[in-house]
Amino acid sequence: MDSHVVVVLSFRGRKDTLACLDGLLGGAHDYSVLVVDNGSFDGVLEEARRRHPGVHTLQTGDNLGFAGGMNAGLRWAMGHGATMVTVLNNDTLCTPDAVQALELCAAHGAIVSPQVDYLAAPERIWFAGGVVDADTALPRHLTESELDGVPEGACSPTETLAGCCLTARTDVWRRVGLFDERYFLLFEDAELSLRAARSGVPLLVCRQARILHRVSASFTGEFSYLGMYFYARNGLLFGSAFGAGPLVRARFLRRHVLPAFARDVRQRDARSLGRHGLTLAAALIDYSTGRLGGAPAWLNARARSWA
Repeated sequence: MDSHVVVVLSFRGRKDTLACLDGLLGGAHDYSVLVVDNGSFDGVLEEARRRHPGVHTLQTGDNLGFAGGMNAGLRWAMGHGATMVTVLNNDTLCTPDAVQALELCAAHGAIVSPQVDYLAAPERIWFAGGVVDADTALPRHLTESELDGVPEGACSPTETLAGCCLTARTDVWRRVGLFDERYFLLFEDAELSLRAARSGVPLLVCRQARILHRVSASFTGEFSYLGMYFYARNGLLFGSAFGAGPLVRARFLRRHVLPAFARDVRQRDARSLGRHGLTLAAALIDYSTGRLGGAPAWLNARARSWA
């Protein structure tokens, strides 16, 4: 097995995963690829092995969330002798040249993300660096105007990384620790960035490495409501980790969560307003009581019925 392992996490995303693998394995490369199926059992592992016989596969047996699924892949890679590991969303398109550029940038002990462009509009940047808004403790991507002075071919420092693609040496992953599985989904990359920076690990964006991302491909159907649950609960959890006080966390809710309710009111959509209200109540209760990880079973069932 190659010393660099790329971990691709799949959950009910067989088509995206296979397209991702075609990009990763479509040219000369000096890394191995591990596909992790997060309990969807949709045949993605079997088809991946058929189309790309050298690929490694792992079945988690259940949906462990982004954090748990990626951690399963990271542990597998480290247990099989990898010295460098990249974690990659299945809804991305990434070439061998991009992986090579990330590896070179991460070789001296940094955790590195590439420049991420929209798959639907490749001329538009989705991520090329991030900061945490001190007013709301919300991690956000740098705007295009903020990126004007950053050289496109450089590895530049950043406050936060993009979890859709991260590369680091194995000893760095061990030093920082893996993703915090209390988050399950959303904000886990920001928390990892915060923890890495506090431990003295450089955070870099390699703009020479460019990938395409089908942004928010997961937040459809039942996940359109579960997304609010994780966004609200985990946003508050990250705010606590960041050191934000109650007023800052309240501003996060007012500015970034409550507008969904205002939209329901404007559209006179009482059904959506009630569903959002129930979802937010669950998020606030679970954050307050420390019930973290995946969403509660009753909310998962309701979200499926609402889809």
